[in-house]
Amino acid sequence: AVPRTPPPRSPNPSSGRPRSALAAAILSSSLTGRTVAIPPPRQRSYSENDRSRADSQTDFEPYAATARYTRDTWPDSVTGRPPVPSPGYSDDDEGDDSDEVEGDEDHVYQSLERQSRADDINVVYAVPLKHRKGETNSDVDEEIEDSAFDIVSPLQTEELNDDWSAQSHKSVNTSKRKPSRMKESPVRGKERDISPEASEALRSTLEVQQALVKEQREQTQILAQEKETLEKRCLQQSQHIEHLRQELCRSHTERGNSTGESTELQNLRQQAQEPVDENDGLKMTVHRLNVELSRYQARFRPLTKDEEELQRLRARTEEVFQENEKLHAQVNKSSTNSHNQVLVEQLELQHAKSKETHSKHTREVCKVSKQLMLLESEEQALEKELEVERKEHHALKTEFQRVHLALEHSLSLAEHNAVTDKLKRQLQDHERVKNSEVEELLARVSALEAERKTLLLDKTNLNTNIKHMETELQLSQQANRKAQKRISVLKQQVEDSLEKELIAHQYLANIVTLAERTTHERDQLMHMASTLEKDKQGILTRIIESTVSLGKLQEKVKVRPSKWVRITE
Repeated sequence: AVPRTPPPRSPNPSSGRPRSALAAAILSSSLTGRTVAIPPPRQRSYSENDRSRADSQTDFEPYAATARYTRDTWPDSVTGRPPVPSPGYSDDDEGDDSDEVEGDEDHVYQSLERQSRADDINVVYAVPLKHRKGETNSDVDEEIEDSAFDIVSPLQTEELNDDWSAQSHKSVNTSKRKPSRMKESPVRGKERDISPEASEALRSTLEVQQALVKEQREQTQILAQEKETLEKRCLQQSQHIEHLRQELCRSHTERGNSTGESTELQNLRQQAQEPVDENDGLKMTVHRLNVELSRYQARFRPLTKDEEELQRLRARTEEVFQENEKLHAQVNKSSTNSHNQVLVEQLELQHAKSKETHSKHTREVCKVSKQLMLLESEEQALEKELEVERKEHHALKTEFQRVHLALEHSLSLAEHNAVTDKLKRQLQDHERVKNSEVEELLARVSALEAERKTLLLDKTNLNTNIKHMETELQLSQQANRKAQKRISVLKQQVEDSLEKELIAHQYLANIVTLAERTTHERDQLMHMASTLEKDKQGILTRIIESTVSLGKLQEKVKVRPSKWVRITE
């Protein structure tokens, strides 16, 4: 939670003059901003739609859905939280308030742990039930709506704190009654069958609620940061204004000793008192914002244990949904869809309301920041005026000191006449010396004039000589350019001849290499011819040998048939 600060106390409040228009506007805007809020969630009545739904559900006799037993535990984690009392306005009550808040939180977490243990012990599965059907359905709808409103409800005014406290006590009583009711009759009234679509819709609603809770936490963090920046700026302004006030008091005391101009100092004091009063008004608005932000964060504080309970309940609901899917084959789609649509519409309305409250808070913060900027600009103007007054005061002080010293060292009339005569004589002597020096200077000036004329003649002669030399230099430069051009042409010709010589050398080298290649190829061809000749002779000898052997074989073949004929005879 945000640390609760007491209301600011001005060190020197102005009792005679009323507050400025800016401070009154800030106070009125802060007060009107607090009154705009969303009304607390109303208790749902047992309407005709609920009756018709309960009547339509009486047709299914064998089994009852168990989602109701898991839903009964949802709002307990949130609605069971008691409202945190508003912070006090004194320094002595801060410690007591923080102790009371810690005690309330411990009490709430202990009650939540007891309820979660009781729910874990009394695990109820799908069992048939024929009584109290409409009552259970209306209780489930009311608890779902209350849990949604408790999770997503924005900051509310002081006028609705009584309703919230009554509702929280009622939810605590209902949460205490639930374990006893489950012990008395563990078999509840039959509820409508839940399909996979309904389970997905419930999961989506839980995810949307968690997302909204995260958004609310982010908004609270942003508001806390903005509040801290505003407090820092207010402290800086108060310190700066106190410094300005001290300087004004100091200047007032010094100026009262030197001059009797008290009206201007009173005007300056009044001008410096205006931002002080406006700063007091800003401190009051910051304090009111602190109070509202502390209430807001106390109501929407982190719910770590509640989130763990929600995860456990989600696991239990998933198990029960699986059992119900196995047990129930037919689903009343129209009733489930209408129920899910109502839940989605409620969530959309709550989301729109939370956005509206967030936009209101941002507008108020923008107003306060603009007012702070105006105060800073006024403070800078006052600083400039104070600097100007300080400079004027310094000038007057120096002049006063000079006059005071002159009055202290004033002389008598005789001494004054003697001094004036002495000064006159000194002035006449200075004038004589000055006249003699002026005559000497005039003589020197005439001599310098004559010397200047001679120098001018020399200068004209030198200018003519320079022009003549420049013409000669231009002619020599032209001749030099022509010679350089001829040299460049000759260099180009030499380079061309060298390139031609290199080309001729390369051509001769290519001819020599070609002759060497031809001789090498000739030697290779002669060697190949000799080898081919040898191969040819070897082949011819082989052919002759083969023909001789073939003739011998033919003779043998001719002799053998005659032998076979003889053997057969």
